[in-house]
Amino acid sequence: MRLVLVLHAHLPYVRAHGMWPFGEETLYEAIAEVYLPLAQLLERLAAEGIPTPLTLGMTPVLSEQLADPRVKEGFLRYAQDRLRRAEDDHTRYRGTEFAASAEHTLAFWLGALEGYRALGGDLTGFFARAQERGQLELVTSSATHAYSPLLSSDAALWAQIKTGTETYRKHYRRAPTGYWLPELAYRPRGWWNPPVDGAEAGLRAGVDELLYQAGIRYSFVDAHLVQGGQPLAMGPHSSSILPMEGSEATYRVHELPSGLRVLVRNPETTLQVWSAEHGYPGDPIYREYHRKDPISGLRHHRITGRQVDLGAKAAYQPEEAQARAIQHARHFVARVGELAEKHPEGVLCAAYDAELFGHWWYEGMTWLEAVFRELAGLPGVQALTAQAVIRGEVPRIALPEGSWGRGGQHEVWLNAATLDYWRLVYRAEGQMVEAAERFAYGLDAPRRALRQLMRELLLLESSDWPFLIESGQATEYARTRYEGHAERFAELYGMLEADRIDLGRVSALEDLDGVFPEADVSLYRSRGKAPVEGNPLGDLLRQTAAGREARRAAEAARYGPLPGVPPKGQEPPQPVRRHSARGKREPLEKIQGIGPVYQKRLWEAGILTFAQLAALEPQEVLRIIRPHPWQRVDVAAWIREAALRARG
Repeated sequence: MRLVLVLHAHLPYVRAHGMWPFGEETLYEAIAEVYLPLAQLLERLAAEGIPTPLTLGMTPVLSEQLADPRVKEGFLRYAQDRLRRAEDDHTRYRGTEFAASAEHTLAFWLGALEGYRALGGDLTGFFARAQERGQLELVTSSATHAYSPLLSSDAALWAQIKTGTETYRKHYRRAPTGYWLPELAYRPRGWWNPPVDGAEAGLRAGVDELLYQAGIRYSFVDAHLVQGGQPLAMGPHSSSILPMEGSEATYRVHELPSGLRVLVRNPETTLQVWSAEHGYPGDPIYREYHRKDPISGLRHHRITGRQVDLGAKAAYQPEEAQARAIQHARHFVARVGELAEKHPEGVLCAAYDAELFGHWWYEGMTWLEAVFRELAGLPGVQALTAQAVIRGEVPRIALPEGSWGRGGQHEVWLNAATLDYWRLVYRAEGQMVEAAERFAYGLDAPRRALRQLMRELLLLESSDWPFLIESGQATEYARTRYEGHAERFAELYGMLEADRIDLGRVSALEDLDGVFPEADVSLYRSRGKAPVEGNPLGDLLRQTAAGREARRAAEAARYGPLPGVPPKGQEPPQPVRRHSARGKREPLEKIQGIGPVYQKRLWEAGILTFAQLAALEPQEVLRIIRPHPWQRVDVAAWIREAALRARG
């Protein structure tokens, strides 16, 4: 078996946009706990001659921030502040049960400062050199991690893709061939209907087609797209190649009709690492992310148990936790060996968010280093980078639309709470295409205003904003951010339309949102028709059902059956809800552990009463609420309490 270990590193643009609890400190924390420890891990293993065939995705917006002088200076101040806090904790906790944790934390921050200074703060340069010496492989992504299937035009998606590939070239000194699809979200070639006003329906290129045209040769998709996808409708704009059924398909590299090849995220190894309930990160010995010291704000407690309140968490013991991480690494490698016996000719793609390792799961970097050490002597398994496994003959496949989000579709990013966001995005995307055609002339002032207009749009399109809104993690911060980018976009567009460029104001915006200094406005030209302008506060889907049917009939007459649109009368059966979504709603959030977010998800699934919740199986509840991997939820306890409340 060939094993491909993939880490996807991404944070949104937070430079100069707040500090705490949301803002630059999230980036500084990730530098200290994830990106710098990863560099140090690679250096140690290289010195010992142990191979580290890691495929590392670095989003362009993250690379830009890591290379930014302001971020480098800010991180040093942040690390010095944390070192002072660690020194105080070391003194305060001497002779107590927290002494070992305080000593470990002090050593950690001393090492972080020393390591960052040794690199000259140049993390992107380090990873570029690691790639040049063959220690890892770097892949790119959309410029700001935009949610590809929902962007309103091929021009908008093309600008995200090409800005991403050019930013990669700048930081890593070569053209990329690999690409991480943000949220593993994919849409094939076919008819596209906008979910809100402000964009035009029509036949769209597949995401994979645009990637291939940009020089990308492989990407990654989630397992359900190849395991359970339905055949696409046949016609001149679709493929006759059907999705494969069964788990065996997840152990293969596939080629899409465009020529792009895809690796499939492996479900077994995903659950083993991601799940806080069934996987490694929830072990009681590991450090508790959510409990902070009331004085220093540093972390000195262990998980202790999933049902233990934060106030009752026990002291963290670093040596025990590090030993447990090594045990878990050996277990993981043994599990890979078992899968290799079942799929000796297969490709196992174990893909995770990089920020899980060291940040959400503090011991994750110890685990990762131990995995590389164990893999070096594992028979029957060859660890390789993604580029090395995509060569040769592979089966061809056509995939349906989907993502790795809840439900496998777009509901995390497209829902009632995010409709206004998408209206603003679509209006701005349409105006950007128009501006690129109307105002792209040689004078310095409009050229700078156009480039800043493009930057504000790229930042507006970040998938982080709708995700944070839906998840409830940072709703107000996300809304402030996307509304701010939309307002600055409108301000710049107004300057261009009036032919009165305020260079002082443009300079201020360049300083605030100066990411992608080489932004190329021409990317929005010659990429198809611009979306029609719409009212960002307009009603959802103003087009009538009759109008949509008329357009579909016209397109079918011209092109034949449309991809993904079955003939009238042959629509697939709609899923039947287990419970009606109507009726009296009981306050499910009264159950300990069910907050407003989980209550909303249960209600949306038709689980309105304690009796309905009590009738579910634990796995069914987990599928409905889809907790984050680092969140520990005891759904069995929920069901028991629901039964008690239902009986009164």
